[in-house]
Amino acid sequence: MHKIILAAILVLCSTTLGLAQNKDKPEVFAGFSIDSIDTGLANSGIQNTGNRETGLGFETSATGFFWNKLGIEGDFDGHFKSKTLTFTSGTTVSGTLSTYNFMGGPHYRFSSSNKVTPFVHALLGGNHSSFSNSLFMSSSGNSETDFAMKFGGGVDVGMTKRMAVRLGVDYNPIFQKADGNLNPDFGTRRTRNDAVFSVGIVFK
Repeated sequence: MHKIILAAILVLCSTTLGLAQNKDKPEVFAGFSIDSIDTGLANSGIQNTGNRETGLGFETSATGFFWNKLGIEGDFDGHFKSKTLTFTSGTTVSGTLSTYNFMGGPHYRFSSSNKVTPFVHALLGGNHSSFSNSLFMSSSGNSETDFAMKFGGGVDVGMTKRMAVRLGVDYNPIFQKADGNLNPDFGTRRTRNDAVFSVGIVFK
């Protein structure tokens, strides 16, 4: 876990520190987030789950602008889903799925003549996911780290000159390795098609 947090801090810090001498002030966002997690478990033999689960969590990002509208963004989010799984044998297992994204990439904000400023971004990085419970802790091999991306955007609705409410949505593909411990299609590479929705405050 500490390696994930360190990676996220490095992504966020490098985004703004490298652009600190520019006249445009950086943007910092923090908010509540929902992840529609593509589990792929509909045909796994688990009775009470489908191909999607909803994880609740957070998202934070920092963007440094080297031009009025174009900048570099560092993004970190985390989502969590606790669930009791019921197998066809009648066995039940309660656990928590944790999934984190740590990414960076270009961020473009459109011109705005009112309080609403649309933006888009394209981010590349990694995803770390794990499943833990009383029998299988996250250090027991039931976690994996994969290449991931985010494509999306949203709108900033101005509240003051330096603060706005941000609404965002992203397509979040995660490319699971064939031998990934959480890959339901073990032995075959799989794209986990997540979708992330966020709302929070951005400081400009």
